[in-house]
Amino acid sequence: MDLPASAALVARLVVLDAVGSTNSELVRLVAADPGAWPAPAVLVTDRQTAGRGRLGRVWSARAGDSLAISLLLRPDVPRERLGWLSLAAGAAMTEALAGLGVPARAKWPNDVLIGGRKVCGVLAEVLPEPSGAVGSLGAGVVIGAGLNHAAARKDLPVPTATSLAAEGGPTDPDLLIAAYLTRLLPLVRAFEAAGGDPDASGLRARVRSTSDTIGRRVRVSRPDGDVLGEAVDIDPDGRVVVDRGPILGTVACSTGDVEHLRYE
Repeated sequence: MDLPASAALVARLVVLDAVGSTNSELVRLVAADPGAWPAPAVLVTDRQTAGRGRLGRVWSARAGDSLAISLLLRPDVPRERLGWLSLAAGAAMTEALAGLGVPARAKWPNDVLIGGRKVCGVLAEVLPEPSGAVGSLGAGVVIGAGLNHAAARKDLPVPTATSLAAEGGPTDPDLLIAAYLTRLLPLVRAFEAAGGDPDASGLRARVRSTSDTIGRRVRVSRPDGDVLGEAVDIDPDGRVVVDRGPILGTVACSTGDVEHLRYE
């Protein structure tokens, strides 16, 4: 892949012919030689053989059908605010696709959907603190995005998945990655300038505005039991707020699988 527009937006961009997981490989490379990977830096492939999703799931796609994009960031924000970056990535990808004419929406926490089918998933990982590091600022984060861009509908792995090709959207890797980075990187800079405040930076508003979850009847599957109700907000900690009705009231969920329900 030739990615000149995308490469111009970051300090370093490397394209791999194939790799098990771009996230795992970028974490390994940064640990081995931090100085060689100034942030923001990107590792990309269209042949990921051992991709990972949330909750240990496998992200699978045929060679050439999907882009795996891992981005290294070192935002100077409190460590407890780093979880907002995966939400930022989901919002940025949603905005990028919408800007290219694709009716994408985000499902909390960070899936991107077209017509209710998943076209992209995001997985963020915080890097270990370097030996001797002091304080909670400047931690490295690798944000991986798996984007189904070129798969024909017949080649999609599950009925709940879709691709840009199947939806009649653009499939050029450089166009797609550049559009994503163009939206995500300024959002991260604003978040950093605001000291990790999702409201002052506008990040929370962007996450809300791209959300297909807010306003829907949902089921949140959690180890301690399902939560059923209407998703009404994303709170300042990035949790989805579910209104369970006048008796049970609202609850904020920080983890769990969200199912958008079609019927009561």
